[in-house]
Amino acid sequence: MASKEVPRPKEYAETGFSTVQPTLKQHLDNATAALLFKNFDACIEHCENGLSQVKLCTDRENFSSKEFTEQLCVLAVQAHAERNTWQEVLPFVQKVYGDIEHSPAAIVQLCLLLFAKLQDYPQCQALANIWLRNRDNYTDAEYPHIVDIYVQRVMFPWKLHSLVPAFLDTCLGLDATQRQLMMQDYAVVIEKEIKTSTDEDDDKSPLPVKRLPISESDEGESEGVWAYIRRLSALLFRRIQPYNLTAILSVAFIILAFLSLRFNKGFKVQSYCCGND
Repeated sequence: MASKEVPRPKEYAETGFSTVQPTLKQHLDNATAALLFKNFDACIEHCENGLSQVKLCTDRENFSSKEFTEQLCVLAVQAHAERNTWQEVLPFVQKVYGDIEHSPAAIVQLCLLLFAKLQDYPQCQALANIWLRNRDNYTDAEYPHIVDIYVQRVMFPWKLHSLVPAFLDTCLGLDATQRQLMMQDYAVVIEKEIKTSTDEDDDKSPLPVKRLPISESDEGESEGVWAYIRRLSALLFRRIQPYNLTAILSVAFIILAFLSLRFNKGFKVQSYCCGND
């Protein structure tokens, strides 16, 4: 007696395979749970196993691998970031998608945010330029979001405010209205940064040397009396070389006499020779 064939469930008949989709769903759920419980190694392992399963059924009818691949890749990138193996992120993405320009917008966004957090701005610049200049991505609904992430998370912290308008002009996936709206949103930040930079440059300029305030009498005395005494002393000492005690006393006497006259105090010179009283 011939055995009766057991009918397949309706969902399996529609997808064209019986076991792959439940297995992929299981890998996806396990990877998500592992990430939530911070078991990052297990998360990456489930993602890699799931991606291997996706490759086995890419030729199946009525099966789109895009959704599973993207979700598994996002989980794997997050796990690499959490366990601080960020240097393995790009090789992993390239292994899955072949190159960055053909990666989904969600993956590119995640990578930009990761490297921006690490302040690896040159790497962000390379990623953004590659993806944004791929013609296939011009019509992606997330194209403006990628541009916005790059401007706010990379260009602004990198102090490239003045280059934002030129950068937007190179983003051919934006239309004129989108560029205008973005520039309106960025204008306040750009203007504030330019003003701050100008103020900082002014603060770094050398300060003028200020003289302490002095009265006219002090200034006259400083510039008049003491400067004159210094010049007179230097002149006398040059004229009476070689120095001797008589010469030094003569100079001192002249200086004292000048000071006495300057301050109207005066003094009498008494002679101690020739018997004068």
